[in-house]
Amino acid sequence: MSLFVRGRRWFAAGSILTLVVALLHTIGNVTQGPPDPALANVEAAMRGYRVPLGMGMSPSVWDIYRCLVFTMSLCLVGTGALGIALGASSEVSPGILKRVATVLTIVSAALAVLSYAYRIPPPLVSFVVLTLVFAAASVKTNR
Repeated sequence: MSLFVRGRRWFAAGSILTLVVALLHTIGNVTQGPPDPALANVEAAMRGYRVPLGMGMSPSVWDIYRCLVFTMSLCLVGTGALGIALGASSEVSPGILKRVATVLTIVSAALAVLSYAYRIPPPLVSFVVLTLVFAAASVKTNR
């Protein structure tokens, strides 16, 4: 079965868009903007402060931050890939896709609220768009 058959297109669009958001998130976190001495000082402080977490490991706050950055990217890739796998399978009923789309709508909305609460526009916009696309998928996916 094709991912783009009628009744699954919104779900497919949301899944592919999730991969795009993962890519944009990663690019946004690995590219450097113009030199900013204040930001360089913050990064230096993050690199210099280590947190003993057990098992002989004491990562810097910068290490923890970067781990969280790439964790978000990998989780988004996994979510998008899982959506593509489910949406392209003839073994997955429209009813299940509808439920998955509803869950992804809720998760995207929660991430949008979190981004709003912390006042970070790029993920706010991305997750609002994902929320709308998965909401459309939860309504438009045929039973």
